[in-house]
Amino acid sequence: MKIKQIKINSYKVLQNLEISFTDREGNILDTVVIAGVNGTGKTTLLELIQNSLTTHFRFDNNDDAIDFVDKDATKLIYISVFDHPKELVSSKIKDFLDMREQNEDLTIKESNIRLTDEINSIFEGLDLNTKFKGISKSINREVIFENDIRDDIKLDELSTGEQQLFVKALNLKMMALKNSLILIDEPELSLHPNWQNHILRIYQNIASQGDNQLIVATHSPQIISSTPNQSLRILIKKGKNIEVKQVDKTYGIEIDEVLQDLMGTQYLRTPPIAKEINRMWNYLNSGDLNNFELIYDNLENFLDINDKELLLARFKQARLISRMERS
Repeated sequence: MKIKQIKINSYKVLQNLEISFTDREGNILDTVVIAGVNGTGKTTLLELIQNSLTTHFRFDNNDDAIDFVDKDATKLIYISVFDHPKELVSSKIKDFLDMREQNEDLTIKESNIRLTDEINSIFEGLDLNTKFKGISKSINREVIFENDIRDDIKLDELSTGEQQLFVKALNLKMMALKNSLILIDEPELSLHPNWQNHILRIYQNIASQGDNQLIVATHSPQIISSTPNQSLRILIKKGKNIEVKQVDKTYGIEIDEVLQDLMGTQYLRTPPIAKEINRMWNYLNSGDLNNFELIYDNLENFLDINDKELLLARFKQARLISRMERS
């Protein structure tokens, strides 16, 4: 089941909105990332998709439509920011191992080794210190992890970020989904920025194993920068309306560009410092070197001497003084 297009006449903050889930050639995308600042309707859009597949839900207007391919409500998986299904992980992994032992004629040890390799391969490139070790030999058969310090770490003993990462990814992996629609809201929650750079690829790897469609809602600049150009849809506020924007050449751009150009972030630094830097440049550009020096000296109390703004300002000041001396 996949979505080709969504047309919304009126649903909460989303009004008169059409979103294509296809590439330029009209092929349905396997991955779509819905990005935007808070209040632009990212979660609302996922909620709309989920509700459209339930029997009690109907659109408020006949003009609203979601163009599903092979619509099947049983093939929808929605992972929200509130989902913390830790209690499901152990049982799902144990069930998966039991099924594999029966169907593939493997010993418990062989099945455990194979699953451990499969799971850890999902997280390759993430530079994780913690790795999945398998199922303990205790009566409870608990899921355990290992790192450089310990080799018997329980799931509850992992950091919040590690729990978020492993729990959601492992649950999705154990579902072994086929031809399904996977909705994930804010996968960046509690994750270190370095992990956010890779999290989309992890979910894509899992989803691609069963010809699934992955739809992610995010405001993480790291995830946005790691999204292929044709898969990115940005929701922006225009007056009282929400519009969808497709931008070329966003893949791999620097985080500063994402924040300023795509997310509309006014300041990349804390506002008081950013405003002082603007004042410094205004004085320098107008030739008021006395006030420039006052602000520059004050900024040196907060910023590193090699801060790029301070270095550029000093360079421009030197050129300005040289020009004044020659005239």
